[in-house]
Amino acid sequence: MIEESIILTPRDKVYSEIVKSPGLHFREIQRRTNLATGALQYHIDYLKKKNFIFDKKEGKFSRFYSSQETNQIDLELMNLLRQDQVRKIILIILQKKRISLINLKKETNMNTATLNFHLSKLISSKIVEQKKINSKNYYLIKNKLPIIEMLYCYRKSFLDSLVDNFLDIWEKDLR
Repeated sequence: MIEESIILTPRDKVYSEIVKSPGLHFREIQRRTNLATGALQYHIDYLKKKNFIFDKKEGKFSRFYSSQETNQIDLELMNLLRQDQVRKIILIILQKKRISLINLKKETNMNTATLNFHLSKLISSKIVEQKKINSKNYYLIKNKLPIIEMLYCYRKSFLDSLVDNFLDIWEKDLR
């Protein structure tokens, strides 16, 4: 039996990565496709012009999405989950159910200013809430289900052992 291999054009590779891993930024697409900067920019510009993809600005980054796939994706949540430090914070809070700033600082190894910056983004996005319990502030996830569903759906695209470990533990808890 002869197996036929499908040869993808560079543009097909770019589009395929964006569909498979929505919310990637330019450099990550470049790493995954091994295209030169100019070639990648050319293909992204073409795909945007033909409305196959669009970008969403996030600070200094643009994150790319397939125009056909985005009806089912919470873009703000995906943008946050694509940020390594933010994803780490979310995963730790999900695992702990609720956590104080001091303990979160220990778990993440982030300085207070960085942690507060990311927590304020998560709070303003209504993903995390801050609750005062016995005069101590705790952070907890407001709605776990959309986050867990997105992590499951795009598990392989995160390339993150923290995501894999969290989902493995979550699956065991469901049994």
